[in-house]
Amino acid sequence: MINLARSITDLLADLPAQHALCAFNIETFTMARAAFRAASQTQCPVVLAYSQPAAQALGYLHTAQLVALAGEAFPDVPYALHLDHCHNHAELHAAIAEGFTSANFLNEGDLEPDAYLTAARELRTQLGTGVSLEFVSGRLGHIDHAVPAPAAATTTVEQIVAFAQACRPDILGFDHGSVHGMRVRTRHLDLDLIRGVAEATTLPQVLHGSSGVLPNEIRAGIDAGLRKINIETALRTTYMNTIRTAVIGASDTARKPRLLELELEQAMTSQFVALLTDYTLRKA
Repeated sequence: MINLARSITDLLADLPAQHALCAFNIETFTMARAAFRAASQTQCPVVLAYSQPAAQALGYLHTAQLVALAGEAFPDVPYALHLDHCHNHAELHAAIAEGFTSANFLNEGDLEPDAYLTAARELRTQLGTGVSLEFVSGRLGHIDHAVPAPAAATTTVEQIVAFAQACRPDILGFDHGSVHGMRVRTRHLDLDLIRGVAEATTLPQVLHGSSGVLPNEIRAGIDAGLRKINIETALRTTYMNTIRTAVIGASDTARKPRLLELELEQAMTSQFVALLTDYTLRKA
C-alpha cells in the first residue's frame, strides 16, 4: 500500500497543542525503516529528514523512492519528507520536484541578509502552500565553526517578527541558544524568546541542534512554542557506536551484513521510540 508523504504543516495541524514533531535526520534505508517502525509502535507522526548533502549523494528521486518503499510497510504512519540545511534554492526546487514535501532553507554565510530574504520570498511565491517551507533568521550555532557559539541567543522578538513578516515561513527558525554537532547535553534555551515569538507570530518554531540541549530544556521549549525538534548528532552516534561494537570479534553479526543491519535497526528503533515518547507523546 502506498503511503504518501505529507507536508509538515499537515502533520502539525493534526498534532495536539504543546506537542512537537520529531524530525529524524537519517541517511540509510535501515534508519528510515526504523523511524517508521518506531512511529507505528507509538502511533506518532514523524518527519524523515535528509540533509542536502545526504540527499544529493543518493539522489533526490532515489531518496524519495526509498523512503516511500520503507513507508509501504507502515501505512498507518503519517510522515513528511524533509530536505534539511539547504543553502541553494535551485537544489530545494529539485528536491521538491522529486517528492520532498518540506524543506529548510537557511543561510550559513553564503548570502547577504537581503539576498537571502529575496530568495526566501521567491521560494514562497513559486512553491505556494503545498510545500512546508522553513526559513531561518540569521545563522545558527555549530560546534565546527571557527567562531565560538554564543553563550545564549542574541536575537530579539522584534527582529524575528520582522523577518517572519518579510518572508512568510510555514516554520520559523532562529537562534534559541542551541549548537549543532554537540555530543553532550549542556545547552540551555532562551525560553522567553521562544515564548515571545510564539505569542507575536503564532508560527510553529523549529529547534536545530537539539542533541546538545538539556532534555528538560527541550520539554520547556515545546511548552513555550517549539513544534519541530531536529535530531541528528545523537542518532549518528548511536548508529556508529552500534557498528563499532557489533563488528568486533568473530560473531555472526561481525561477519554478516544482514545481521548487522538487523542490529542497527533494533538500536535505532529503540532510540526513535524514546524520542517520540518524550517529545511527541510527552509521556516522559
